[in-house]
Amino acid sequence: MSKVTVAAVDLGATSGRAIVGQLTSSGLELTETHRFPNGFQSIGPHAYWEPGRLFEEIVTGLRESKRLFPELISCGIDTWGVDYVLTSASGRLVFPVHAYRDERTNRVMQAIIDKGDARRLFDLTGLPMVNYNTGIQLMETLETFPGLTNIVDRVMLLPEYFNFLLTGQTGGDYSPASTSQLFSVDGLDWSGPALDYFGIPRHWFAQPRPAGTRLGKVRGQQDLADLDVILVPGHDTSCAFEAIPRQGRSLIVSSGTWLLAGAITDRPCMGDDAFALGISNERTGTGGYRPNKILLGLWLLEQVIPSFDKRPQSDAEWSALISAASERRIPDHLIDTTDRALFNPTHMRDAIDAQLRAAGGEPPQDLPGYVSLICASLGQSVHQTAQRFERILETAFEDII
Repeated sequence: MSKVTVAAVDLGATSGRAIVGQLTSSGLELTETHRFPNGFQSIGPHAYWEPGRLFEEIVTGLRESKRLFPELISCGIDTWGVDYVLTSASGRLVFPVHAYRDERTNRVMQAIIDKGDARRLFDLTGLPMVNYNTGIQLMETLETFPGLTNIVDRVMLLPEYFNFLLTGQTGGDYSPASTSQLFSVDGLDWSGPALDYFGIPRHWFAQPRPAGTRLGKVRGQQDLADLDVILVPGHDTSCAFEAIPRQGRSLIVSSGTWLLAGAITDRPCMGDDAFALGISNERTGTGGYRPNKILLGLWLLEQVIPSFDKRPQSDAEWSALISAASERRIPDHLIDTTDRALFNPTHMRDAIDAQLRAAGGEPPQDLPGYVSLICASLGQSVHQTAQRFERILETAFEDII
């Protein structure tokens, strides 16, 4: 086959990157062309993303990819799930872009739980009650700013929004839609009952389409005008799960800011046990089922590092840190990664130390000690999740990928 050259732009909660892939008959060669830091900004008690800066980094990454690989023909964008923009009919932002770690939604989530409606919403959408779900975020926003119903024309989840900025076309794929708690667990469309429950107008959302759809050429960037934008699985976890070669029954673990453990299945994972475990029945880019358990991940480490003098800056420094951590004995007391106190504390090290002391443990004294503690705790959380997943699915996993 002839060489095919494409670009992937992956936006994570703490960093982003552009990677060029060249596919030939002998395999796939990857080249990172641009990398940049990311993070939400706090203004008072609330947390926000900077969509303008992120879009600038996307364009910078695509330009550098095109410069290094003039034969580049197309690109695709993925981001984290649940977060969104509110726009006018012309696509203009009409409201700040909240970050999912903004805890303004805790009150709304608790009210839903207190009314006994969490199971009903799980049965409709396949998603558990989590304070960052898009439906809960939008309910809080509309309760606080009811006048937005007269201004907003469209809700776009972040991958859809960045594709819109590149092409002028709206409509995302199934994978980010399925993280919203507004998408039907039974079909390939938004859930009318869920939208009604959260008080969200149906016309605010475009009909999702399957990944692989061609959106069109890049507009407004003359040096990228010949580049096709392709609708890829817009949720980064879906991209990770779907890209992994697998055979048989595999537990798939994706480790980043979050740690997600799950599988690609032919049906959703529903029922009492799935609800109790908090299974999130998300979708692949083409609409298949991808049930997984969402666990705290390397966010723990990212937030602990600032408590120490220096953050590793190079591959050699990271390797040295990992090597030092691997020599430590696994602590007797590990972190409970389901503890809500670790979701977005002001000081992560203090929050971890408080949990350990409450359980009778002693906090580590240095950064390698925290790396060892965090990694062992994440491993334990995956082990426990795998055991419960097997019971719910009534199957045994043959491997962990």
